[in-house]
Amino acid sequence: MNFWTKYVVPKDRSTSLPMPDLNTVDINDKAIERRIATPAPSTTTTPTSNILTQLSLTGQRYNIVVALFFVPYVLAEFPSNLALKYFSPSKWIARIMVSWGIVTICTAAVSTYGGLITVRIFLGLAEAGFFPGNARPAWAIFASSVAVAGAFSGLLATAISFLNGRAGLSGWQWLFILEGIPSVLVGVAVFKYLPDWPQTAHWLTPSERAFAVKRLGPYAPSMNDKHFDAKVAKDTLCNGMFWLYAAQYFLMTNSLHAFGYFAPTIVASLGFSVALVVMVGNCVHSDRTQERSRHILAALGLVGTGYLLLAVVHNWGVRYFAVCRIACTNAAVMPFVAHRTATISGSTATALATGGMIALANTGGITAPFLFPSDTGPMYAMGKWTIFAFLVVAAGMTGCTWWVYGSYAGYRVEGVGTEGRVE
Repeated sequence: MNFWTKYVVPKDRSTSLPMPDLNTVDINDKAIERRIATPAPSTTTTPTSNILTQLSLTGQRYNIVVALFFVPYVLAEFPSNLALKYFSPSKWIARIMVSWGIVTICTAAVSTYGGLITVRIFLGLAEAGFFPGNARPAWAIFASSVAVAGAFSGLLATAISFLNGRAGLSGWQWLFILEGIPSVLVGVAVFKYLPDWPQTAHWLTPSERAFAVKRLGPYAPSMNDKHFDAKVAKDTLCNGMFWLYAAQYFLMTNSLHAFGYFAPTIVASLGFSVALVVMVGNCVHSDRTQERSRHILAALGLVGTGYLLLAVVHNWGVRYFAVCRIACTNAAVMPFVAHRTATISGSTATALATGGMIALANTGGITAPFLFPSDTGPMYAMGKWTIFAFLVVAAGMTGCTWWVYGSYAGYRVEGVGTEGRVE
């Protein structure tokens, strides 16, 4: 018995669950690249900040550039999830990574504000559909990758800054080139090695493959289910819980996107080190106990009080403590997505419910930049009070989903009835 099976997976499954698959490598790599790709606008000491002056990103221009990424991302999220149904996961995820890497590399050739907007739009189109919709313990790995990315992005950017002026390129241009290349290479590896289904995982024994398929349950997507069920799609969209989950996720993602707009990179990186421990601990314990709602509420309380402290307290020690709390937003997001995926069944409903929810929620990336206008600095109280209010409402919505579906929701095979209710 190894660490994974002893401490991470639920007790009743610890003897049978395989180690995480190559999806984890894919997710970790992508998370690191995305964190490097978007330095915080409030950072004036970042080596790559000359992009702001060279491309004339003054006033609201930077916020517009950041926000425009999410417009095509939101619009293409659901179609991309459907495309994954018709193409194999390995091919579609590889396509996302390769196209994302190519567009990122091309960003280095941008010389105008308009060109940067164009590249950001194509970047949003390329990335749509990447965010995973899985409720397994691997969510803890996904959460930790974000924290690790945040902790090391500043160091990597500093190292790359020494290339400033080499080959006639600025530091920010080298940054985009060097972060795009690994994505392309890993995308090729994903295409070749990522198994599409448990049945095609060559490293599993026949009995392990059979168990992996069985534990997915009769309501999970299958390798033979590639058709689009219009009736299921209509029922999913007409279900009020679809919109409740989307609204709740939107409120939480505003916290995720807003964090970089007032936290300097160095301070935020230290906060992510704390978040690594909190996120992994909360995700692992949630999956270990198969309980979601209490873990979501605890994390929302942790993050919400962080925003409250930042809005009213001037002491730097307390403010740093608050930043560390805010960096833990994913500790609420991961159990939330796991809870959502446990309440739906079938490939069409899963693609629509998760893809649609993620698409609508990521409009938070459009609104968040404008919650922190420069004239409200350095406290940015308006934005912080707004995010605090969002998290309070999200906590109320968590109570609603807890009442409707129950709190113990993590595995379709054990708890989804004919009406989709999870006990």
